[in-house]
Amino acid sequence: MRCALIYNPAAGTRREQRIDEVERAAARLRSLGHEALVIATIGPGSAGGQARDAVREGAEVVFACGGDGTVNEVLQGLVADTGNPRAALDTVLGAALGIIPLGSANALARQLRIPLDAERAVEEQIRGEWMTISVGKLEIGGQVQHFAVMVGAGPDGALVYELHSAGKSRMGRLAYALHAARIFAARRFSRFAIEYTEMDGTVRTLDVVSVMAARVDCLGGLFTGLVERGDAMDKQSLRLSLLRPPGLISLPLWFLTGWLGLRRVNPFLVEARAREFACRPVSDGGGPCDSDVHCEADGEWLGRIPMRVSVTPDALTVLAPRAACSASRAESGRQ
Repeated sequence: MRCALIYNPAAGTRREQRIDEVERAAARLRSLGHEALVIATIGPGSAGGQARDAVREGAEVVFACGGDGTVNEVLQGLVADTGNPRAALDTVLGAALGIIPLGSANALARQLRIPLDAERAVEEQIRGEWMTISVGKLEIGGQVQHFAVMVGAGPDGALVYELHSAGKSRMGRLAYALHAARIFAARRFSRFAIEYTEMDGTVRTLDVVSVMAARVDCLGGLFTGLVERGDAMDKQSLRLSLLRPPGLISLPLWFLTGWLGLRRVNPFLVEARAREFACRPVSDGGGPCDSDVHCEADGEWLGRIPMRVSVTPDALTVLAPRAACSASRAESGRQ
């Protein structure tokens, strides 16, 4: 099997170790009888195009080597907005996304039960199964961005924006946590409107200071425990966590009750399953206003609302360990 391993040489604080882990993963693939080409990204946002180019040149599996941000960039080149990933690419076989988890949260890798050791990760995936999943679709500023882990607007968007501006790659986990604590504790976040369609077709509207829509069971890091377990990744649902104003109360209470496993007693938190939702800015006077509400997807800052989010079914093929595929089938059978 032909494999391409794409990594960002400028990402993270352990760059030499990261490159070594990628090379070890490639060597393990070759020892198992597969071709392995290591590809360094050439600039911000280049990974999606490089992934698509690798598939056109014969790659059957494209491994995203890095954290959730790198995975998100690579999957942009493999997602089929038509819901048929194999037909969307200029190749007969199509390609699967593999993951070598080298980030801090590794939320999608954990959801797919991929080992965090680079060599074990490629070995279990290459001996695993191809699985088709649904992905989120974010429309903002005339652009379309896909995501596999989560999308958010409000505090988490502001955090990602500030880290992006300050040089996220130079910040370790402790610095990230301290920076987040300062933003969440001191800033007054603007309210905005969300309109969401529940799975039964019911449409609801709410004024909020934060929305987070998850596609995985655990977001990792600071956000561990803040979302409930949900549907298998082949389903077309978004798990919404909505915070009512005021943010100075609802935001710290969300973290506290989430970490303690007591989200259901938080009167400011609304949780829902949705097919889609849209966010727009509001003003206290009720007239038009400029948006200062930032949004992000899979840890990448994407702009400010308004935005619209939906789910594209069967849009991405992933390479997953057999245990993850069995668990997914069991979960789908219970739903």
